[in-house]
Amino acid sequence: MSTPFGPATPLGDGELFAECARRSDAREPYALCTVASTDRSAPRDPGAKMLVAPDGSIRGTVGGGPLEAAVIADARALLASGGASRLLRFSLTTRGDSADPLPPDAAPEPDLLGMKCGGEVSVLVDIVRPAARLLLFGAGHVGERVATLAGEVGFDFVVIDDRGAFVDPARFPRASQVLCRDLQAEPLAGLSPGPEDFVVILTRCHALDEGILEAALQTRARYVGLIGSRRKVALLLRSISSRTGTDHRNDPRLHAPIGLNLGDKTPGEIAVSILAELILIKSQGQLAHNRLPNTARAGAESDQKAS
Repeated sequence: MSTPFGPATPLGDGELFAECARRSDAREPYALCTVASTDRSAPRDPGAKMLVAPDGSIRGTVGGGPLEAAVIADARALLASGGASRLLRFSLTTRGDSADPLPPDAAPEPDLLGMKCGGEVSVLVDIVRPAARLLLFGAGHVGERVATLAGEVGFDFVVIDDRGAFVDPARFPRASQVLCRDLQAEPLAGLSPGPEDFVVILTRCHALDEGILEAALQTRARYVGLIGSRRKVALLLRSISSRTGTDHRNDPRLHAPIGLNLGDKTPGEIAVSILAELILIKSQGQLAHNRLPNTARAGAESDQKAS
Protein backbone atom coordinates (compact mmCIF):
# COMPACT_ATOMS: atom_id res chain seq x y z
CA MET A 1 0.00 0.00 0.00
CA SER A 2 1.36 3.40 -0.97
CA THR A 3 0.77 6.35 1.33
CA PRO A 4 1.85 10.02 1.61
CA PHE A 5 4.77 8.65 3.64
CA GLY A 6 5.76 6.23 0.87
CA PRO A 7 5.28 2.44 0.75
CA ALA A 8 4.03 0.80 3.93
CA THR A 9 7.14 -0.75 5.51
CA PRO A 10 7.98 -1.97 9.01
CA LEU A 11 9.49 0.65 11.29
CA GLY A 12 11.56 0.32 14.41
CA ASP A 13 9.71 1.08 17.64
CA GLY A 14 11.90 4.13 18.25
CA GLU A 15 11.02 5.72 14.91
CA LEU A 16 7.33 4.92 15.27
CA PHE A 17 7.11 6.21 18.84
CA ALA A 18 8.96 9.37 17.81
CA GLU A 19 6.19 10.00 15.28
CA CYS A 20 3.58 9.34 17.98
CA ALA A 21 5.31 11.86 20.25
CA ARG A 22 5.45 14.45 17.47
CA ARG A 23 1.75 14.09 16.81
CA SER A 24 0.91 14.23 20.51
CA ASP A 25 2.96 17.40 20.94
CA ALA A 26 1.15 18.92 17.94
CA ARG A 27 -2.23 17.86 19.42
CA GLU A 28 -2.99 15.70 16.38
CA PRO A 29 -5.19 12.61 16.89
CA TYR A 30 -4.07 9.23 15.63
CA ALA A 31 -4.58 5.49 16.10
CA LEU A 32 -1.74 3.20 17.13
CA CYS A 33 -2.58 -0.27 15.79
CA THR A 34 -0.71 -3.25 17.23
CA VAL A 35 -0.93 -6.92 16.29
CA ALA A 36 -1.93 -8.41 19.65
CA SER A 37 -2.07 -12.10 18.77
CA THR A 38 -2.06 -14.49 15.83
CA ASP A 39 -3.22 -18.05 15.22
CA ARG A 40 -1.84 -20.15 12.40
CA SER A 41 -0.74 -18.24 9.29
CA ALA A 42 -0.50 -14.44 9.63
CA PRO A 43 1.44 -11.75 7.73
CA ARG A 44 3.07 -10.18 10.82
CA ASP A 45 4.00 -11.40 14.27
CA PRO A 46 2.49 -10.04 17.53
CA GLY A 47 3.92 -6.63 18.35
CA ALA A 48 3.92 -5.30 14.77
CA LYS A 49 2.70 -1.70 14.83
CA MET A 50 1.16 0.86 12.51
CA LEU A 51 0.14 4.48 13.07
CA VAL A 52 -3.02 5.64 11.27
CA ALA A 53 -3.85 9.34 10.85
CA PRO A 54 -7.42 10.64 10.39
CA ASP A 55 -6.82 11.08 6.66
CA GLY A 56 -5.81 7.42 6.30
CA SER A 57 -2.07 8.00 5.91
CA ILE A 58 0.05 5.49 7.81
CA ARG A 59 3.47 4.79 9.28
CA GLY A 60 4.54 1.20 9.74
CA THR A 61 2.50 -1.85 8.77
CA VAL A 62 0.46 -4.67 10.29
CA GLY A 63 0.84 -6.87 7.24
CA GLY A 64 -0.51 -5.14 4.15
CA GLY A 65 -3.30 -6.43 1.94
CA PRO A 66 -6.96 -6.75 2.98
CA LEU A 67 -6.05 -7.04 6.69
CA GLU A 68 -4.24 -3.71 6.72
CA ALA A 69 -6.96 -2.05 4.62
CA ALA A 70 -9.62 -3.24 7.10
CA VAL A 71 -7.62 -2.01 10.11
CA ILE A 72 -7.07 1.41 8.48
CA ALA A 73 -10.78 1.73 7.65
CA ASP A 74 -11.83 0.83 11.21
CA ALA A 75 -9.23 3.16 12.74
CA ARG A 76 -10.35 6.08 10.56
CA ALA A 77 -13.99 5.42 11.46
CA LEU A 78 -13.18 5.43 15.19
CA LEU A 79 -11.17 8.65 14.88
CA ALA A 80 -13.98 10.36 12.95
CA SER A 81 -16.82 9.21 15.20
CA GLY A 82 -15.19 9.77 18.59
CA GLY A 83 -15.10 6.03 19.23
CA ALA A 84 -12.96 4.38 21.88
CA SER A 85 -10.00 2.02 21.55
CA ARG A 86 -10.92 -1.57 20.78
CA LEU A 87 -9.64 -5.00 19.86
CA LEU A 88 -10.39 -6.21 16.33
CA ARG A 89 -10.25 -9.83 15.15
CA PHE A 90 -9.99 -11.06 11.59
CA SER A 91 -10.14 -14.40 9.84
CA LEU A 92 -7.71 -14.63 6.91
CA THR A 93 -7.56 -16.78 3.81
CA THR A 94 -4.42 -18.58 2.71
CA ARG A 95 -4.22 -16.47 -0.44
CA GLY A 96 -4.39 -13.29 1.60
CA ASP A 97 -7.29 -11.95 -0.47
CA SER A 98 -9.78 -11.64 2.39
CA ALA A 99 -9.86 -10.48 6.01
CA ASP A 100 -13.25 -11.15 7.56
CA PRO A 101 -14.07 -9.50 10.90
CA LEU A 102 -14.81 -11.73 13.89
CA PRO A 103 -16.50 -10.85 17.21
CA PRO A 104 -13.72 -9.99 19.73
CA ASP A 105 -15.10 -12.38 22.35
CA ALA A 106 -15.85 -15.29 20.01
CA ALA A 107 -14.10 -18.61 20.54
CA PRO A 108 -11.33 -19.44 18.05
CA GLU A 109 -12.67 -20.93 14.85
CA PRO A 110 -12.05 -24.71 14.77
CA ASP A 111 -9.72 -26.15 12.14
CA LEU A 112 -11.63 -29.38 11.55
CA LEU A 113 -9.58 -32.03 9.70
CA GLY A 114 -6.95 -29.41 8.84
CA MET A 115 -9.26 -27.81 6.31
CA LYS A 116 -9.08 -24.25 7.71
CA CYS A 117 -7.78 -22.02 4.91
CA GLY A 118 -5.92 -19.27 6.76
CA GLY A 119 -5.17 -17.86 10.19
CA GLU A 120 -6.63 -15.37 12.63
CA VAL A 121 -5.20 -12.02 13.71
CA SER A 122 -6.20 -9.75 16.60
CA VAL A 123 -5.25 -6.08 16.33
CA LEU A 124 -5.52 -3.55 19.14
CA VAL A 125 -6.57 -0.18 17.74
CA ASP A 126 -5.56 2.36 20.40
CA ILE A 127 -7.19 5.74 19.73
CA VAL A 128 -5.06 8.66 20.93
CA ARG A 129 -6.65 12.10 21.06
CA PRO A 130 -5.39 15.40 22.48
CA ALA A 131 -6.23 15.84 26.14
CA ALA A 132 -8.96 18.33 26.98
CA ARG A 133 -7.44 21.82 27.01
CA LEU A 134 -8.82 24.96 28.60
CA LEU A 135 -8.14 28.25 26.82
CA LEU A 136 -8.74 30.91 29.48
CA PHE A 137 -9.13 34.44 28.12
CA GLY A 138 -8.87 36.86 31.01
CA ALA A 139 -6.40 36.83 33.90
CA GLY A 140 -8.33 38.91 36.42
CA HIS A 141 -9.73 37.82 39.79
CA VAL A 142 -12.13 35.19 38.42
CA GLY A 143 -9.63 34.01 35.81
CA GLU A 144 -6.97 33.47 38.46
CA ARG A 145 -9.33 31.35 40.55
CA VAL A 146 -10.55 29.37 37.54
CA ALA A 147 -6.91 28.64 36.67
CA THR A 148 -6.17 27.47 40.21
CA LEU A 149 -9.08 25.04 40.18
CA ALA A 150 -8.29 23.91 36.64
CA GLY A 151 -4.81 22.95 37.78
CA GLU A 152 -6.22 21.05 40.77
CA VAL A 153 -8.54 18.92 38.62
CA GLY A 154 -5.92 18.21 35.96
CA PHE A 155 -6.88 20.45 33.04
CA ASP A 156 -4.13 21.41 30.62
CA PHE A 157 -4.75 25.16 30.37
CA VAL A 158 -3.47 28.30 28.68
CA VAL A 159 -4.02 31.79 30.12
CA ILE A 160 -4.28 34.77 27.77
CA ASP A 161 -4.65 38.47 28.60
CA ASP A 162 -3.70 41.77 26.98
CA ARG A 163 -2.35 43.24 30.22
CA GLY A 164 1.29 42.47 30.88
CA ALA A 165 0.99 42.92 34.63
CA PHE A 166 -1.73 40.26 34.82
CA VAL A 167 0.05 37.53 32.86
CA ASP A 168 2.86 37.05 35.31
CA PRO A 169 3.68 33.31 35.17
CA ALA A 170 4.06 33.35 38.96
CA ARG A 171 0.27 33.87 39.22
CA PHE A 172 -0.37 30.77 37.10
CA PRO A 173 2.28 28.19 38.04
CA ARG A 174 0.34 25.24 36.59
CA ALA A 175 -0.48 26.82 33.21
CA SER A 176 1.15 25.22 30.18
CA GLN A 177 1.36 28.72 28.65
CA VAL A 178 0.77 32.28 29.88
CA LEU A 179 0.40 34.68 26.94
CA CYS A 180 0.22 38.45 26.64
CA ARG A 181 -1.47 39.31 23.35
CA ASP A 182 -3.32 42.20 21.71
CA LEU A 183 -6.77 40.59 21.76
CA GLN A 184 -8.34 43.35 19.71
CA ALA A 185 -6.01 42.65 16.80
CA GLU A 186 -5.86 38.89 17.37
CA PRO A 187 -8.93 37.70 19.34
CA LEU A 188 -7.76 34.09 19.73
CA ALA A 189 -4.10 35.01 20.28
CA GLY A 190 -2.96 32.78 17.43
CA LEU A 191 -4.49 29.68 19.02
CA SER A 192 -6.70 27.25 17.10
CA PRO A 193 -9.27 25.64 19.43
CA GLY A 194 -9.98 22.05 18.42
CA PRO A 195 -12.82 19.63 19.16
CA GLU A 196 -11.38 18.71 22.58
CA ASP A 197 -10.87 22.34 23.70
CA PHE A 198 -12.85 24.47 26.13
CA VAL A 199 -12.85 28.24 25.58
CA VAL A 200 -13.63 30.36 28.66
CA ILE A 201 -14.03 34.12 28.15
CA LEU A 202 -13.56 36.30 31.24
CA THR A 203 -11.96 39.46 29.89
CA ARG A 204 -12.05 42.99 31.26
CA CYS A 205 -14.45 44.56 28.73
CA HIS A 206 -17.41 43.84 26.46
CA ALA A 207 -15.54 44.70 23.26
CA LEU A 208 -12.88 42.06 23.90
CA ASP A 209 -15.51 39.54 24.98
CA GLU A 210 -17.41 40.06 21.74
CA GLY A 211 -14.38 39.68 19.50
CA ILE A 212 -13.21 36.50 21.23
CA LEU A 213 -16.73 35.06 21.33
CA GLU A 214 -17.28 35.62 17.62
CA ALA A 215 -13.91 34.09 16.73
CA ALA A 216 -14.31 31.11 19.07
CA LEU A 217 -17.73 30.21 17.67
CA GLN A 218 -16.15 29.92 14.23
CA THR A 219 -13.74 27.21 15.46
CA ARG A 220 -14.32 23.55 16.30
CA ALA A 221 -14.10 24.19 20.05
CA ARG A 222 -16.12 21.76 22.16
CA TYR A 223 -17.27 24.45 24.59
CA VAL A 224 -17.47 28.24 24.46
CA GLY A 225 -18.37 29.96 27.71
CA LEU A 226 -18.83 33.69 28.36
CA ILE A 227 -19.17 35.39 31.72
CA GLY A 228 -21.76 38.13 32.20
CA SER A 229 -25.42 38.87 32.78
CA ARG A 230 -28.19 37.61 30.51
CA ARG A 231 -28.60 41.15 29.20
CA LYS A 232 -24.91 41.41 28.30
CA VAL A 233 -24.97 38.03 26.56
CA ALA A 234 -28.07 38.95 24.58
CA LEU A 235 -26.54 42.25 23.47
CA LEU A 236 -23.29 40.66 22.32
CA LEU A 237 -25.04 37.86 20.42
CA ARG A 238 -27.36 40.38 18.78
CA SER A 239 -24.38 42.49 17.75
CA ILE A 240 -22.57 39.47 16.27
CA SER A 241 -25.71 38.36 14.45
CA SER A 242 -26.37 41.78 12.95
CA ARG A 243 -22.79 42.03 11.71
CA THR A 244 -22.30 38.47 10.43
CA GLY A 245 -25.83 37.31 9.68
CA THR A 246 -25.36 34.24 11.91
CA ASP A 247 -27.52 33.60 14.97
CA HIS A 248 -25.52 31.59 17.50
CA ARG A 249 -28.19 31.37 20.19
CA ASN A 250 -28.95 27.72 19.42
CA ASP A 251 -25.33 26.62 19.14
CA PRO A 252 -25.10 23.76 21.70
CA ARG A 253 -21.46 24.61 22.44
CA LEU A 254 -22.34 28.08 23.69
CA HIS A 255 -22.69 28.41 27.47
CA ALA A 256 -23.58 32.00 28.26
CA PRO A 257 -23.92 33.10 30.93
CA ILE A 258 -21.17 30.68 31.87
CA GLY A 259 -21.29 28.17 34.72
CA LEU A 260 -23.85 26.26 36.74
CA ASN A 261 -26.42 28.23 38.71
CA LEU A 262 -25.05 27.59 42.20
CA GLY A 263 -26.10 30.95 43.62
CA ASP A 264 -22.49 32.08 43.29
CA LYS A 265 -21.40 35.65 44.05
CA THR A 266 -17.69 35.81 44.93
CA PRO A 267 -14.88 35.21 42.40
CA GLY A 268 -14.10 31.89 44.08
CA GLU A 269 -17.72 30.74 43.97
CA ILE A 270 -18.05 31.78 40.32
CA ALA A 271 -14.90 29.81 39.53
CA VAL A 272 -16.36 26.71 41.20
CA SER A 273 -19.54 27.03 39.12
CA ILE A 274 -17.49 27.34 35.91
CA LEU A 275 -15.23 24.36 36.64
CA ALA A 276 -18.23 22.28 37.67
CA GLU A 277 -19.81 22.94 34.29
CA LEU A 278 -16.58 22.10 32.43
CA ILE A 279 -16.18 18.81 34.30
CA LEU A 280 -19.85 17.95 33.75
CA ILE A 281 -19.44 18.34 29.99
CA LYS A 282 -15.97 16.79 29.73
CA SER A 283 -17.03 13.71 31.67
CA GLN A 284 -20.56 13.54 30.23
CA GLY A 285 -21.90 13.46 33.77
CA GLN A 286 -25.36 14.06 35.16
CA LEU A 287 -26.51 17.21 36.91
CA ALA A 288 -27.91 15.46 39.97
CA HIS A 289 -27.16 14.68 43.60
CA ASN A 290 -25.43 11.38 44.37
CA ARG A 291 -27.22 10.96 47.70
CA LEU A 292 -29.70 8.15 48.18
CA PRO A 293 -33.40 9.06 47.93
CA ASN A 294 -35.24 9.29 51.26
CA THR A 295 -36.84 5.84 50.96
CA ALA A 296 -33.51 4.18 50.19
CA ARG A 297 -31.83 5.99 53.07
CA ALA A 298 -34.56 4.87 55.42
CA GLY A 299 -34.10 1.29 54.25
CA ALA A 300 -30.35 1.49 54.70
CA GLU A 301 -30.77 2.86 58.23
CA SER A 302 -33.20 0.03 59.09
CA ASP A 303 -30.75 -2.56 57.77
CA GLN A 304 -27.96 -1.00 59.81
CA LYS A 305 -30.06 -1.10 63.00
CA ALA A 306 -31.07 -4.70 62.35
CA SER A 307 -27.46 -5.75 61.97
